[in-house]
Amino acid sequence: MGIRVNLVTFLILFCTVGHGQESEFISGTLIDTVNTEPIPFASIRVKNRAVGVISNNDGSFRIPIKFRELNDTLEITSMGYDSREIVIGGLLSDQINQIYLKPMLIQLDEVTLSASKKRRRGRNDNDRPVTAEEIISKAIEKIPLNYPFNPQSYVGYYRDYQWKSGGYTNLNEAIVEVFDKGFGTLDYEDSNTRIYEYSRNANFPTDSLSERLYDYGEYKTKTIPKAYLNSYGGNEFVILRIMDAIRNYNTFSYSYVDHLDTDFVKNHDFSIEDDTSLDGMPLFVIDIYKHNRKFMVRGKIYISKDNFEIVKLEYATYDALLGTRKISKTSRKIEDRLLYRTVVEYKKEDNKMFPSYISFSNKFEVKVPPVFTVKNVFVDFEKKLFEIAFNRVPLHFKVLKDKNYNISYKGRGMEIEKVVLADSVTVHLYPKMNLGDQAMEIFLAEPEDIGKDDFRVVMDNIIDMDGNKLDFSETYSLMQFREFFVQQRKPVRQYPGKHLYMDKNWPIFQDQPIVKPDNYSDFWMNTPLRNEGAIIK
Repeated sequence: MGIRVNLVTFLILFCTVGHGQESEFISGTLIDTVNTEPIPFASIRVKNRAVGVISNNDGSFRIPIKFRELNDTLEITSMGYDSREIVIGGLLSDQINQIYLKPMLIQLDEVTLSASKKRRRGRNDNDRPVTAEEIISKAIEKIPLNYPFNPQSYVGYYRDYQWKSGGYTNLNEAIVEVFDKGFGTLDYEDSNTRIYEYSRNANFPTDSLSERLYDYGEYKTKTIPKAYLNSYGGNEFVILRIMDAIRNYNTFSYSYVDHLDTDFVKNHDFSIEDDTSLDGMPLFVIDIYKHNRKFMVRGKIYISKDNFEIVKLEYATYDALLGTRKISKTSRKIEDRLLYRTVVEYKKEDNKMFPSYISFSNKFEVKVPPVFTVKNVFVDFEKKLFEIAFNRVPLHFKVLKDKNYNISYKGRGMEIEKVVLADSVTVHLYPKMNLGDQAMEIFLAEPEDIGKDDFRVVMDNIIDMDGNKLDFSETYSLMQFREFFVQQRKPVRQYPGKHLYMDKNWPIFQDQPIVKPDNYSDFWMNTPLRNEGAIIK
């Protein structure tokens, strides 16, 4: 009779497929003229048309070639840069076009604003807020005036992916339409989403280990360090929308921001930085800071100077501990301790602020299955021994040491008298059989009376011929991203049938209803691309 303990093996699969240039798109990369760094999250709109995209993390973007044939022009805007207009006819279709943007020169106001809430909280002659806290409080107070309370529809490009070793992995893409009933409603309960199309992009690498669901059980094969993320049925798009603290200003969004309207100001410290602008709109730039024993928060909030609209919110949470030392506010190692980050930006149209894009990313760790493992363990009642089989040839002088084994039954240990090799990957353990020993009780009993779940076998200091330690699992870290970029906004005049909506409690890329509208060709997936091409300065 045998008692077997079987271990599950896992498969990790990496595959890379060449990414060819798609002839139906014109591609470009936005670059800073001063430091030659790519410019992410810039708005690229087709002039006089209600469509456009947002540049990727590497500054890249794609525009359907049909707009060149229509002799259209691109309008490019990015916070802190001069806006540009580019005639699409001047762009190449077979290469990546490099487009340079100039950082904007900001003229500071004559009035100096105080930066700390510990300073005077008076007001200037124009009765305008003068401290960072007052500016933010004013902006939150004006949310009902500055953001839409009537139903709106947003069509855009959604993707989730993982960032590994400087590249995209497990890239999933979709075109979706969000039906938002307005800021007077609760987004999670009342908004709905229709999916036009979704796909797994096979032109990017895949990692079968990192795409598994989060596992906080016994094995913890995929976890977020020092944090827990509600899975919402595995629907990453729902998770992303919950992280929009502006849209969810009067309900809980995420830790420390909590309820934006009642908790944000009291939970943080602030300081005013140099102004910036977006497409001619002057903006306050306010630094966000919080530090406690376990976590540190850094971020920025951008607020219009004319009407106190919240244009952009950047918010990141870090592990504050480095051994016994805390990370300082200006530490260069801060990004190594990142836990999660959210960035959301709104754009002004028709005197209201509408979503432009949102990005939410979190660090997570994946445990790689061990190379050297135990295949099975069983009890041989006839020969009165324990047999242990390994999946690889163990180093013999390690595997034959009796002190490297600890076997117990119902909490009582038993001594090992000798260990012998049965074959190259199997050992036999002979326990001492003296009167009163636990082993004597086991082997004199009927096999059916012995419960296999009462055994505990612990092995230590055993390695294989290549030096792999038994049951040792390495871990590696990645960043999980979820991003939504609005391509078109319009008021809602009629809602589709409920059966056409995405199931919020089911993964967005699994068995969801797909409905393409008649104007589906007006939208496109802004898939990241890497190549070289024309330079436009």
